[in-house]
Amino acid sequence: MAVSSISATLFPSLTIPNSSSPKPRLTFLSQSSPLSFNPLKLPNHSLKPSQSTTKIFAAPEDLQEIPEVGGSEVPTSSSVTIEADKAAPKQKIRIKLRSYWVPLIEDSCKQILDAARTTNAKTMGPVPLPTKKRIYCVLKSPHVHKDARFHFEIRTHQRLIDILYPTAQTIDSLMQLDLPAGVDVEVKL
Repeated sequence: MAVSSISATLFPSLTIPNSSSPKPRLTFLSQSSPLSFNPLKLPNHSLKPSQSTTKIFAAPEDLQEIPEVGGSEVPTSSSVTIEADKAAPKQKIRIKLRSYWVPLIEDSCKQILDAARTTNAKTMGPVPLPTKKRIYCVLKSPHVHKDARFHFEIRTHQRLIDILYPTAQTIDSLMQLDLPAGVDVEVKL
């Protein structure tokens, strides 16, 4: 009782909830309230007498969301995943090709795309992936001239092809392809 009477005399606009009420009450402080403060110590000349600022202090569960007028909604995470599921295909075949020789890998990509398109499957690619370069350093002479060296490199060219909405005919036509021996093919379903 003593605490509430002291706080009531010091802060007349402050309401302290009783122990019987389960939720805290909202407290409205106007500009003329002794609790309102100006943290930047700016003069209040910008406010006209007709304007007044109101601050609301409340627990987060007391504040309710106010719907916006105009229909500008922010999509929720569940609606975004539903839209992504509609856009993404249910089944996709990803083919990754590797080769040391560029014309060989380009011909293989063309064969795969032709086989997929004849069966009315949607294709994406070929996407050129970064070329991996392995450099080997070899000494020119086995005993002397340690500063003289040969540098050899092997470049591995890579391409990525996605086949969306494949059918059984698409898979059969891909299995019957005769690709060159210098091309490594990796297929993921």
